Amino acid sequence: MADLSDEAKLFIVQAFARFSSPAEVVVMIREDFGIETTIQQVRTYNPEHPKFEAGSKWRPIFEAVRKVYLEDVSSIPIASQAFRLNALQKNYDRAIKHGNVVLANATLEQAAKEVGGVLTNARNVSVQQTAGGFRNLTSEERRIAVAEMIGNVLSKDASQTAPSTQTSQ
Repeated sequence: MADLSDEAKLFIVQAFARFSSPAEVVVMIREDFGIETTIQQVRTYNPEHPKFEAGSKWRPIFEAVRKVYLEDVSSIPIASQAFRLNALQKNYDRAIKHGNVVLANATLEQAAKEVGGVLTNARNVSVQQTAGGFRNLTSEERRIAVAEMIGNVLSKDASQTAPSTQTSQ
């Protein structure tokens, strides 16, 4: 069993807090610290594992790192639309340079979806109000109007995502 410094132990606890697997942690310890260790040894520093034996010192550190990791999406480049569009631009430039028109067109389509919000869970629903709006409707009339609006949105979504029924000849 390898003798681990407190710095290496801290590194292991933080890696587990960021959802690294034991095998990944072993590789990182070898690369970053030059220490040969085993999956069984690093598991003893994972508070979520039944074999956790590192003591109470590491549990609060694990929990603090995990909390920050889960809440800080902005530090992940791919979560940024600008980053994704920049990567798509590089792919497009590469495809054009190599004469790959199919890939270039697919990249353009992907970028259009990215900018158009197709790849998000956001929905834009507009309500057109008549002169009186909903104020002059009975509760039953309001219920019917809302049901119609929802039906329109759902049928529009279904027609956009339905598979093509055309056959090629």
